[in-house]
Parts: sequence; C-alpha cells; structure tokens
Amino acid sequence: MSNATRTPVAITGYGWELPSLGNPRNLADVLCQPVASAIPFAPEDKLGKKGLRYKERATLLALCAAKSALQHAGWLDDTTEKLEAPDFGVVVASNTGNFDTVCGAADTIRREHVDATSSMDLPNASSNVIASTIAIRFGLQAINLMVCSGSSAALDALVLAANTIRNGRAKRMLVVAVESDGVALRSLLAQQRLTALEEEAPILEGACAVVLEAAEETLASHANVYGLLTDYAYVHADAPDAHPIYNLLDRHQRKIKYLSGASFAKALYERGFGAADDTVIDLGDHVLRSYGSAALLQLLHYCEQQGGVTATAKETGGHGAVIMAGGVWADRRAGAVVVLAPPAAGEGAAL
Repeated sequence: MSNATRTPVAITGYGWELPSLGNPRNLADVLCQPVASAIPFAPEDKLGKKGLRYKERATLLALCAAKSALQHAGWLDDTTEKLEAPDFGVVVASNTGNFDTVCGAADTIRREHVDATSSMDLPNASSNVIASTIAIRFGLQAINLMVCSGSSAALDALVLAANTIRNGRAKRMLVVAVESDGVALRSLLAQQRLTALEEEAPILEGACAVVLEAAEETLASHANVYGLLTDYAYVHADAPDAHPIYNLLDRHQRKIKYLSGASFAKALYERGFGAADDTVIDLGDHVLRSYGSAALLQLLHYCEQQGGVTATAKETGGHGAVIMAGGVWADRRAGAVVVLAPPAAGEGAAL
C-alpha cells in the first residue's frame, strides 16, 4: 500500500553505537570503506555503571545509541537523564538481540531442567526486553514496541513510529535498530548456509537511533530537522510489476535511492528502472551485514549530510531520498520509505 499524502514526520536527532566499525564520528567516513578496526565496547563510558549489570549486549548497544539520539535532539543533557514523558514512545528493531539468551535458556532446559536456568538471564529472554529497558531507562511512557521482521525491521519500525505520531498515540517517538553477533547466530547461519562459513563476522554488530516528532509543531519551533518522513510502500518478491511500490518510485524518480548490494530491494529497483542510475547510493557490505538495521543505517547516512533546518533544497540534493531495505538472508519482502530534504530557514510552515 502507498499513499502520497501522508502527514510528514520530522527527524530531529540521531545517534549510533558502532564499536565494530571503530565507533566513528562520521558515518560517511567508514560505510564505504573496508572494515575498520573494532574497538572495545564500554557502555559505562556513556551510560555510567549504575543499572548495567545482567543487561544483554544488544540492550546496552541500544541504550547507548538511544542516549546519543536523545541528546542530539536536545531532550537529554548533562542535568537531565530521564524525561518522564507520557507523550514519548519507543520502537526497537532487532532480529538477533537476545538470540543467545533464548537459545541458551532453551538448551539448559533441554539438557537439565527449568530449575537450572538463571533467574538473572530469564528476564532477558523476553522479546520486548530492549524496548522496555529503553523506555524505563529514559522515562518514555507512551507506546513501546519491538519489531523482529527480518531485514526490513528498521524500516518497519520507522513506519510504525511515524504512524503512531500521525494517529495521535504519541507526539514523539524514538526508533532504535540493533543487531548483535553471537554463537547461536553463527551456528544458525552456518546451518542455513545464508552466509559464507569462512566469514569472520557475518553480522554488523551495533545500534542506530533517530528521534521522530510531529513535523508542523517542530518546524514552527525552529528546532533542527534533518528530514521529513512521508510516503512508504511494501512489496513481496512475487508481486506483479504493477505493484504500488513502482508508483512510489516513479513519483520520486529525482530523489536519491539508498540500496544495498545484491538484495531483493536492489533487484526490485533495477527491474523497474534499470541498473544505470546516478541517483543510487549503495553503502556496500556494511549495510548488507547490518541485517534488520539496514534502513536506519541508510537513513542516518542521509541525515548526516543535511546539516539541519538551514540547508536549502538545492544544497541537499533537492528532493530528499528513498530508503529501500529488505530481501537479505532469504527474506522475500522489501519496502521503501520516502524522506524529504529539510526545508530552508524561513520555510518551516510549508509542508
């Protein structure tokens, strides 16, 4: 389904925690380059030591990225660590977040007994543990959701969060995408033959986050805006050529297209519009390996180029971008979401 008249939702802040890429200051410096040297992950440097014990690695990565995004959007500072905001929610996208814990608990029960499981580990086996932990940590009291929908997970999370704002369920939403490496994941991928067995790191471990807010109110307040989310569409691999996603792509031909490697999303685009297109940006293997975080990683790359609300349409490529994700690791579903360039100074009211 696609609807060209969706109410815009503003992106007002972003952040990441990517120790597997050396935790760069600028994403553009590393995404199109060979694998950077990983650095040790030290969540206490960003979060402090309190409350980190027994937390999953994916939860800690997500908390770090979430804090960076909330700080960048101006909602947290040195004196404010918790918002207690009833109109602020969170959606998290992750397919591998607590995979090791779930598999470990199941294996313990199979080999021994449920009484042998750890009372400290079992809470982390909840599918919603990352989203609920972020909500509790930062006082985000509106809706909190966890999305585990394969390689389109981050795109799904963005759409859910934007629609939550459009439908009046919240005024602001934090969207986080996180994937983590682990023994259970590598075993599964080896068995499924979905990745090269000799590959040292089959998944890009790390977290990304953005803050979304109602656009009209945000633009009127002269807050920084890095893009406006509008239209979106989804498609399955066996969909006909007349599918609405082609109408979406046709309407936004002049926009930059973010595609990733040999994914179904890229094949879908090429089927409709041809491979030769200088508006296509492929961020390479890093995005393919980010799995469910792909859409958010691409969106962060776009936002990083914008420079906030003072950037003119001409300076930012004029028309925004189409973020496409999906069709990785045997997924047969893909999607696209349109992000408009931020308006120039003085044009905030023109949506």
